Amino acid sequence: MVAGCVFAVVILATVFCAAVNLYTFQIAYPLWGWVGRAEFAGLHREYLRRLNWIITAPHVVMFFSSGALIAWHPAFVSRASAIVLFALGATVVAVSAFAAGPIHDRFAHTGVADAEGLRRLIRISALRSGLMLCACGLMGWWLVRASLYWGHGS
Repeated sequence: MVAGCVFAVVILATVFCAAVNLYTFQIAYPLWGWVGRAEFAGLHREYLRRLNWIITAPHVVMFFSSGALIAWHPAFVSRASAIVLFALGATVVAVSAFAAGPIHDRFAHTGVADAEGLRRLIRISALRSGLMLCACGLMGWWLVRASLYWGHGS
């Protein structure tokens, strides 16, 4: 029962985080280059204000639930693959904090999004999106295994 609940939370949190990362990579960061210098400071301040509920909280849930999955995983999820998922999520969180975070801090301090900073954020976001798509692929494999597991009356 616990393993099933943890699994469900991991699936939901990871898919949500993947969608947010793809949105940021494909839409949010590229559009910042179109925002005028005078408007950017307000836009970025509002982005950072909303960041905790939309991005940070779900990533924290993903991080801790994928860690819990290592201990409490359904029979169709190997411990090794749960560790891989945790490593993918931990890498996304670390890259966000230590690579994207300083760029956001600089933007917040200066009120300006310079072209090189935006290019770096987009590259960082591409990495995060790729990692999250790998995580979703792994979970897709788990769902295939789950359907086979449950299909055999186990």
